[in-house]
Amino acid sequence: MPVTSLRMPSARPPEVAKIKIKIKIKIKIKIKIKIKIKIKIKIKIKINSQINSQIKSWAGSGCVVRNPLKRCCCFCFLLLLLSAR
Repeated sequence: MPVTSLRMPSARPPEVAKIKIKIKIKIKIKIKIKIKIKIKIKIKIKINSQINSQIKSWAGSGCVVRNPLKRCCCFCFLLLLLSAR
């Protein structure tokens, strides 16, 4: 009986292997993108919590519009943040 192929009959054809490799690469890329998105969301949450803590620390004793030596209220602090951007 002549040998028609050097490949073992139980091995998958090279076309299938190439397709599986491409699928694995696409899955890895999608996972990396999801990780980057999660990191960006965590950074945004951290920045928002820092801004909220600053607002809480600045809020309370007087308004900067009335008295620049005292801390400003939340509304004035937000106006200052918006004007700084």
